[in-house]
Amino acid sequence: MNRTLLSRRVCLSRMLGLGALTGVVANSGGCTFLSQLVLTLEDRRVEANFKGLEGKKVAVVCLDAQTLRQPGGDADALARALSKELAANVKDIKLVSESKVADWMDNQRDDVVDFRDVGKGVKADMVIGVDLKSCGIYEPGGTTLRGRAKVEGKVYDMSKPQEPAYVIEEEQFTFPEHHEVHVTESAENFRKLFIQQMAHRLAKEFYSYDKMLDFNPDPKFIS
Repeated sequence: MNRTLLSRRVCLSRMLGLGALTGVVANSGGCTFLSQLVLTLEDRRVEANFKGLEGKKVAVVCLDAQTLRQPGGDADALARALSKELAANVKDIKLVSESKVADWMDNQRDDVVDFRDVGKGVKADMVIGVDLKSCGIYEPGGTTLRGRAKVEGKVYDMSKPQEPAYVIEEEQFTFPEHHEVHVTESAENFRKLFIQQMAHRLAKEFYSYDKMLDFNPDPKFIS
């Protein structure tokens, strides 16, 4: 077959295909494709399980079941990281400062075991109470790192504090999920990252987010 004729046929075929595609978009109302794209993006949104923190004065309290109150410990670090996540993502939230919560707890004669007492003491509208039941970063043998923690939480509305307004059932956190990290990495930096990951996962209970975030849970220390 003549090469010039073949080239013309290929070109004509491509033009017809492009014209057909244009016709489909046009016949579908013009905006259908864009509408479907918007719907696809909207389908990626995961709604908050509890929206009652918006516009409220909120105290975040984390108690370590093993050490009760230990300033500078894992419980304090988790409360601080969770507060930052909420401040960045929950609309119009007003967080009671970490120092105010700590001062109130330190001034109590007995160990604080009821989150509602803290909420009342610092005059919060809502209190998020996190019970850090266990937390560690060293694997057996001490040569590798892997964060493991057991956490549960309750949210109390201080206008009706008899029962929790929302409950985070006991959950086991593991980070990274699929491998360990050699101890040549900084253990302190790893602990901070692990606590940030816990805080992020807990905070997502209270705001909507893109579900694609769930597919990249280990932004660092991935082999």
